[in-house]
Amino acid sequence: MKQEDKSIVTAERVGALAQTVRQLRLVWRLLTDARVPLFPKLVLLAAAIYVISPIDLVPDVILGLGQMDDVAIAFLAIALFIELCPRAIVEEHRAAIARESGEPVKRSDEEVIDGAFRVVPDDDKADK
Repeated sequence: MKQEDKSIVTAERVGALAQTVRQLRLVWRLLTDARVPLFPKLVLLAAAIYVISPIDLVPDVILGLGQMDDVAIAFLAIALFIELCPRAIVEEHRAAIARESGEPVKRSDEEVIDGAFRVVPDDDKADK
């Protein structure tokens, strides 16, 4: 029987890879932006020192688990770094990255106007 060729590259995997690339581009842009304070940048430096350091929570001798703690620390440091950066600067860089890649720019929560509505019956139908 001939097996159907199944593609390893799926839309979900491409989306996850693209999201990771966007996050790394965002991190690089924030690192090189002079408006970002020093403290968030120190979070990434501390994570890099931990990954390079021979002292680990889980020794690297244990294959798989030893490397997973380094990866987890790196991802947590990136998330914390972005959280600690000023929100307006992060949104500015996200919009710039989206424009560069040709994606539609998403509006932030600050640009949304909340409102309410009510249905008013037509008076023309009530008169007849």
